Amino acid sequence: MGQYRINTAAPNLVTICIDQISDGEYSGRLYHKYKNEAVPFRESGQMISILDRFYDEINYPQASTRYRSFQKKKRNGTEDALSKDRQEPIQVMSAEEVLKPQGAEATFVLHVQFRQNSTWQGKLVWVEEEAEEAFCSVLELLKLLDGALMRD
Repeated sequence: MGQYRINTAAPNLVTICIDQISDGEYSGRLYHKYKNEAVPFRESGQMISILDRFYDEINYPQASTRYRSFQKKKRNGTEDALSKDRQEPIQVMSAEEVLKPQGAEATFVLHVQFRQNSTWQGKLVWVEEEAEEAFCSVLELLKLLDGALMRD
């Protein structure tokens, strides 16, 4: 590839294919090693929610904090029992296959290295421009994507 380095051994490597940009919002597809088909998203908030659930499902990177909710959770041990019975996800695609898809507007490779302080830290690669940037929060990640996609 270009002048950037991608850790292809990372279990949570994600390719973000941006297919449409409209009114400051973008939609597209996500690809990762645990699903053979694309995961579509309609806007950036939905993309972040999908990715956060994905990281929870594969438990990588592990979250350093638990999310709070207005919903009351039962404390009778059912949550612990469910987490013990949860199946380990199985990789069905290689890193090379995850990196192949291209977006109509842009393509990014996302590697979240940590989930600390209720946010993400990692690296974002803009494939077409062969550019790589580190980010320290989800907000910074979204600003990097916006800056790349909303240029005039």
